[in-house]
Amino acid sequence: MSTTKNNDIGFSLSSESIAEGHGKFPYIIVRMHYAIYMQMPIHFIPKKMEGLRGIMVNSQFEDQAANFPYLLDISSEYKQSLDAKNNRNHRLCVVLSPEQAYYYEENEIRFSPSIPFGGTLVNSRQEIIAMGNSHFIS
Repeated sequence: MSTTKNNDIGFSLSSESIAEGHGKFPYIIVRMHYAIYMQMPIHFIPKKMEGLRGIMVNSQFEDQAANFPYLLDISSEYKQSLDAKNNRNHRLCVVLSPEQAYYYEENEIRFSPSIPFGGTLVNSRQEIIAMGNSHFIS
């Protein structure tokens, strides 16, 4: 671990995690336990790309705005699958930017200008990829 400038203990996303697609918008955050979050990147790509992790969506558009109509559907499908797989209701949000997120809470989707920050961030393999820092590349 390293110490950040303000003497908080933690570390930011590594170059290996970034190469896998973590820290880039849009992404899904799932609250696994108190202060433990899993990040699932969402990639809109025209063809399969080696090395990326997360949800792959076949799309000719690289612009996030062009793919926005699909984000909530993709996130909802992912949540339903995760809930069924683990037999529990997960707290989840899809993060679009540093000031835009949609939270899935009790059968509704709510917009918020506040996004998850800090805690322990893990990938889908439950490996710690960041701690006490933002979940995106600054």
